[in-house]
Amino acid sequence: MLTWAVRMLGLGMISVTLAGCTLYWYKPGADMATFTAAHQECMKVSGTALAEGQVYVNLDMYRACLRARGWSRESASTTQPPAYHYRGQENEGPVAITSIPPQPAPYSPPRR
Repeated sequence: MLTWAVRMLGLGMISVTLAGCTLYWYKPGADMATFTAAHQECMKVSGTALAEGQVYVNLDMYRACLRARGWSRESASTTQPPAYHYRGQENEGPVAITSIPPQPAPYSPPRR
């Protein structure tokens, strides 16, 4: 009985953790323009050309490319991501090289 309760508690904690977090790219001192340039370059490097300006992205290569440029992936809240954390490409498949994944608004603490 106790092991069942422990398992359910563990599953519940994992579910809550996964539901409220997502992965972002972060590099100290980098702004959105810096991320956009690295993102687009890595899209070119990691993708197989399909049509003019469109590639089929290999996510492993895309992520390795960003890491090689000093970016790291960090988990953060989906509703309040830290400033200077950016969403990268998360899906393989055809995508325009110039597209940037939707970015959530950075967290701003409430004013008192």
